[in-house]
Amino acid sequence: MDMCIFKSSQNKSTKLKNPLILFLSILINLGLFSCKPLSKPTNYLNQTIPDSIPVVFAPDIVSVKGRLEHGISFSPDGQEMAFGILNNDDSGQIFYSKMMDEDWTEPMIFEPLKGKSVFLPYFSPDGKSLLYAQSKAEVNYLTDIGKLEKSANGWVSPQLIKNPLSSISREANASMTYNGTIYFSSNRNCEGIENCFTADLFYSNLVDEKYQKVEVISELLSPNDKESVFISPNEDYLIFCRYTNDETATDLYVTYRDINKKWTVPRVLDSAINSNDWDRRPFVSIDNKFLFFTRLQIDNNELKESDIFWANTSKVFKPFVFNPVSNTTIKVGEKFEILLPADYFKDIDDQQLTLSLNPIEYDWLEFDSKNNLISGLPTETGNFELTFTAVDKFLNTTENQIKLTVTD
Repeated sequence: MDMCIFKSSQNKSTKLKNPLILFLSILINLGLFSCKPLSKPTNYLNQTIPDSIPVVFAPDIVSVKGRLEHGISFSPDGQEMAFGILNNDDSGQIFYSKMMDEDWTEPMIFEPLKGKSVFLPYFSPDGKSLLYAQSKAEVNYLTDIGKLEKSANGWVSPQLIKNPLSSISREANASMTYNGTIYFSSNRNCEGIENCFTADLFYSNLVDEKYQKVEVISELLSPNDKESVFISPNEDYLIFCRYTNDETATDLYVTYRDINKKWTVPRVLDSAINSNDWDRRPFVSIDNKFLFFTRLQIDNNELKESDIFWANTSKVFKPFVFNPVSNTTIKVGEKFEILLPADYFKDIDDQQLTLSLNPIEYDWLEFDSKNNLISGLPTETGNFELTFTAVDKFLNTTENQIKLTVTD
């Protein structure tokens, strides 16, 4: 708790003689008064907080049976919410609600975008803008990325983001980092290729208020379609959807950025989160505690239902290799020490990982887990693989191998 501190030139044993100061001091000690208001947890439409198993979010309020909800986002202060609706003619609408008088207003069509075919709203992490996708002319499935600005009088000035983000292809959902970089999905890589519909993930940096040349995320290129992306505000992880196979359809994946600014090999999210239906359109709360996403039920190539789901992130984020350790060559008969970096592994929601070395058969090698130190006196030559395991507070584990080459 933040507290007011009353300084005095007298020593600590001096009694407070001013009645007002004495009264305030009592309130502080009782926890009834502070200089700054206590922060309140976000009220997610009065819904019961979920565990790691996804549940439908706000039934009959946001997720209405028979209505096709598609994509949701909350403002960083937790006071505003927007989500998309897919109409039967493939056009879209955005609904909006905000906190007023300690309660949420009924979700209604978002006035600044009323009358437009729009989809997939995403609040920027500073809360000053809202990204969305808007249909090109009358072709609903072809969309560009638009942006709304927030002023003292509310949301104003909806505008499409022109070149270089726009193209003749489909630019779908977009999200933004703290420094203004926009990540989005697009099938622009298919331009000029017959019967190509695969979307990939791209980004554009903001420099001097202008978006720069669009770059593809090369580490995430694959033959499978990727049409949803959520970038963390700090640009340290990215969640996206990708077609996996005919059995599980589209699933959610996570990738992390390592010390070299490279994206790690994507990991499909826990089976408790992904389903045999189509799971996509991810959004993570500003505190990294909750994952929201859209689950589509498709039967015989027909969309039957589309709802918003949510879960806590205890099974979303797992340890990852942030600072890779290079393979090392040492000499037989010579003592050696290898100090592993403190940030060898990282985790988005746990700063105190447990690191261990899997059982080994080399009696000449030791691992000091307290100091992250490998040492020993090799007695044989050859290639030796050490497997390290990092464990977080939710018992999620990740392994990584380091190779030691012992030469004469």
